[in-house]
Amino acid sequence: MPNLAAERYFYVVNHTPKPQFRGSSRWRAAVLPIFLSACATGAPGAGSVSGPVDIVVAATTDVHGRLRGWDYYGNTAELGRGLSRAATIVDSVRAANPGRVILLDAGDLLQGNPLAYVAARVRSDRSNPIVAAMNAMGYDAAAIGNHEYNFGVPYLDSMVRQARFPFLSANTYRLDPAGVHAYRAWTIVERQGIKVGIVGATTPGVMVWDAENVRGRLRVGDIVPAVREAVREVREAGADVVLLTVHSGLNEPASYDTVATGLPGENVAGRLAREIPGINLIVYGHSHRESRGTDIGTTRLVQPKNWATSVAIAHLTVTRGPGGIRVIAGRSDLVQAAGHAEDARILAVTDAGHRETVSYVTTTIGTAADEWSAATARVEDTPLIDFILETQRREAGTDLASTAAFSTEAAITPGPITIAQVAQLYPYDNTLRAVRITGKQLREYLEFSSRYYRSVSTPGAALEADPKIPGYNFDIVSGVDYVIDVSRPIGSRITRLEFKGAPVRDADTFTMALNNYRQTGGGGFAMLRDAPLVYDKQTEIRQLLIDEVRRRGTLRSSDFFQRNWSLVRGSGGGSAPGAIPVIGAQPLATPLRVAPPAFPTGMRFLRIIGTNDFHGALEPRPDRAGVKRGGAAYVAAAIDGARRECADRCVTLLLDGGDMFQGTLASNLAFGRPVVEYYDAIGYAAAALGNHEFDWGVDTLRARMRQARYAILGANVRYINGRDVEWIRNDTIVQRGPVKVGIIGVSTVTTPTQTRSSNVVGLRFDDPAPIVDSIGKVLRARGADYVVVVAHAGAFCNRGNTGECTGEIADLANKTTTRIDAIVSGHTHSLVNTVVNGIPILQAFSSGRAIGILDIPLGGRVGAAAARREVREFSADTLVPHAAVQAIVTRAMSRVAGQVNRRIATFPGLLTRQGNQYPLGNLIADAQRWAGKGDVAIMNNGGIRTDVRAGVATYGSLFEVQPFGNVLTSLTMTGAQLRGLIELMVAGRPDDHVSGMRITYDSLQVKGSRLVSVTMNDGSPLADARRYTVIVNDFLATGGGGYNAGGRASASRTLAIRDLDAFIEYLGTLPAPITAPAEVRISAVAR
Repeated sequence: MPNLAAERYFYVVNHTPKPQFRGSSRWRAAVLPIFLSACATGAPGAGSVSGPVDIVVAATTDVHGRLRGWDYYGNTAELGRGLSRAATIVDSVRAANPGRVILLDAGDLLQGNPLAYVAARVRSDRSNPIVAAMNAMGYDAAAIGNHEYNFGVPYLDSMVRQARFPFLSANTYRLDPAGVHAYRAWTIVERQGIKVGIVGATTPGVMVWDAENVRGRLRVGDIVPAVREAVREVREAGADVVLLTVHSGLNEPASYDTVATGLPGENVAGRLAREIPGINLIVYGHSHRESRGTDIGTTRLVQPKNWATSVAIAHLTVTRGPGGIRVIAGRSDLVQAAGHAEDARILAVTDAGHRETVSYVTTTIGTAADEWSAATARVEDTPLIDFILETQRREAGTDLASTAAFSTEAAITPGPITIAQVAQLYPYDNTLRAVRITGKQLREYLEFSSRYYRSVSTPGAALEADPKIPGYNFDIVSGVDYVIDVSRPIGSRITRLEFKGAPVRDADTFTMALNNYRQTGGGGFAMLRDAPLVYDKQTEIRQLLIDEVRRRGTLRSSDFFQRNWSLVRGSGGGSAPGAIPVIGAQPLATPLRVAPPAFPTGMRFLRIIGTNDFHGALEPRPDRAGVKRGGAAYVAAAIDGARRECADRCVTLLLDGGDMFQGTLASNLAFGRPVVEYYDAIGYAAAALGNHEFDWGVDTLRARMRQARYAILGANVRYINGRDVEWIRNDTIVQRGPVKVGIIGVSTVTTPTQTRSSNVVGLRFDDPAPIVDSIGKVLRARGADYVVVVAHAGAFCNRGNTGECTGEIADLANKTTTRIDAIVSGHTHSLVNTVVNGIPILQAFSSGRAIGILDIPLGGRVGAAAARREVREFSADTLVPHAAVQAIVTRAMSRVAGQVNRRIATFPGLLTRQGNQYPLGNLIADAQRWAGKGDVAIMNNGGIRTDVRAGVATYGSLFEVQPFGNVLTSLTMTGAQLRGLIELMVAGRPDDHVSGMRITYDSLQVKGSRLVSVTMNDGSPLADARRYTVIVNDFLATGGGGYNAGGRASASRTLAIRDLDAFIEYLGTLPAPITAPAEVRISAVAR
């Protein structure tokens, strides 16, 4: 008999959705305890141990000051993380499991964001808000992380005194008296009569990264023997169960040289489970990864996501029998913070610290005269990095200076500069030092840094970073001129190195400014460790930058920019930076085959049937001509027809180009489950991972992946540090008759700006071409006869005689060097039926309007480029629906029928989305300005997903117009800030609607100077000094579309209003039938 309680628990933990309507987060917080209590074993009352006891462990790690749902760099709400949301989860767990919950943290609490910095450096005389929040949550213990030492040992000691829970570290010792534990090694708590021992430990990397802060005070030793001893002690003290909370990764390579430093390993959680008996559960951190649970021997290991993005929940069943206590590590999982309400207690105890931090980071310290960006800082010299370098060099009085480009997303826009912008530019609490080095050490330093790039020798090939080397370990040096030749082997890439025009010799000496982390050899830069120190005033580099902005008043890039380094390929000389392409963008010119020739009689072929961008379109809907298109049962019928018509000559393969789930009420309210049922029923082999697959968060996406019998593939999705994402498959091989087909999946590289940024935290989307090349070779070696790519990346094609296509998928095809036999693409909702670089590519519009058909001859007699290809459109009226799929659709629609059919408003005519400015967009922008009580509203066209048909509009039809559930955000902006945002909007082809103003621009002017006029609704011009309330959705507020609207504002406030709710409520205020305003509000000057 199935365990229904466990089934319920699994559903809640893994399928927690983002709320779709106002109030749903409260519903979810209320429902979570019901499911959690359903999974609890029958526990006896307090103090009883007569039957099994279910001990529940809740855990966080690497919080790094993220107490609230607030991004202090962008000064905007952050909906996906925060200890305040974790507290709501913990409260639900406790309510469901009274008297049986233990709350732990695995370290790195006290440093990592502006709130932590203000608490330590600006308001250190107050009680610490991080410790106060943890006290309020009732933590039982926390491991000490390496970043706990960033502000010094005395600061950490004061935090230990403030905490009402123990900070633990079994492997940290005082130097005086020698060998005495600096902090408690273990503690014991009691739950339901069971004594639970808790041991803590800290990564020894502290001795490298914070050497100066611990020197003469502490020693952090080997974790393994220290934990072994602590486990023995806690068992002897009577512990029935032993938990370990350890600030150490699972088994990743150390980031420091263990031989040169003599330090033990950095990441040893896996070793602890293998080598030390008697540990029942390990909560580990440090690596900023996530694991819902793995078993090594009899020990369960879990790792929640950093920044309080998720809470780990683990169950231990404890029984007492004749043989003593028996502990079984039961189920464990992760509950995502996204969608949970913030706990009022945590908001209250952190309110003062929050307000002080907001006040601190929003302080204006200067003005930028022009735009500064770090977007290309790792491939070319940039003014933004030169600003850091020159500030360091001038302060330390050195010949040279070095730094890394810590974030390629950092930018300073024209106008006021705040502390938050500088903090984003330099996010770490490093101090400035200077060393004396030789020319030989300088060359070794630059060679070591250049390992960041993989070798590039093929003409036209894109530059690629080594995924094993993080970007913050690529250092840039000013004061010398040098060239990096990426075609040469590692260790011999610096082909030109000059100081003031003269070649640098090994015996030359220089002084160089750098941060304390690098000076002590951090990142593996061992050549610097013994260099004589010539400057160390313990001054934070971030503060130096803030002071420099204040001193100058106005920053101009010309005051700092001196081009002194470049990348080349093979010349060894001084090629201009940018000579190596990072992303290719070649237009394609391949004729569109309208009537492909027939294959010879008897020839067998592989038929690939492709769909894309289904967007949950379970039911047919009329197009602008009233013809019913799409619908899962009708698409399935068209697919079956394409299979039958060549059954005696072909083997078939059904593939999808991604964006499967998001878009209709029936699919969205079930978080895509009916779509997976349909795809499974009709026999899809694989699908690409689309950007909208992330819209409900990683947790729900992973649940859909587990549900699907077909493969959902995203080979170019990596963790930020470049490592492969273990839960996203890269490829698969399927057998179709006598044919083996290898399938590679890729996602659009624009995904981070095509979904909420919080949905893809910790992920990056790499250039797929080199990845496809590499995997393609592997698939061939594994026996694949054909290799096909499913790509959520598209193109737009000239439908005339030239058939020219440009876009991301054309770029991918042009750059691949491994033989690819076909591509099924998606994302642009366009018709693509072409050949690029010998590769046939198909894309079949969207929402089930058409299917792509590609016939590739078997046996190699005709190449893939000569394959027959077709994009076949159909109407629902011409097909008999597929019975099994229709049953799936009927069930899904019956669940939402009451909501789908609710009448909302009447429209006298069709409201289309033709062009960039249209009445429907004006109407939605007006609704958002009305709902948010703003002066201005801005609505991105990408969030308007379909037309509004004439007649009665139901809730279901309007849901399809705005299906994403975006939350409105109120921004306070000066006229100057708003002007800068509008300049960005009109820098390309304007793709937004506005309310409350009219904009005229000149597209022939240079970007940044295109505005001709901005007139407000009252007829007044936009006033730079005046403050305006600007309403946007949270997608735009948090970086979507590349605007970072929230980051440009003086203040930001999240409103408890969903965009669809605003639209529907606004329609209710208008007279029927509803007429949308038709004026053009963003227009180019007439010529």
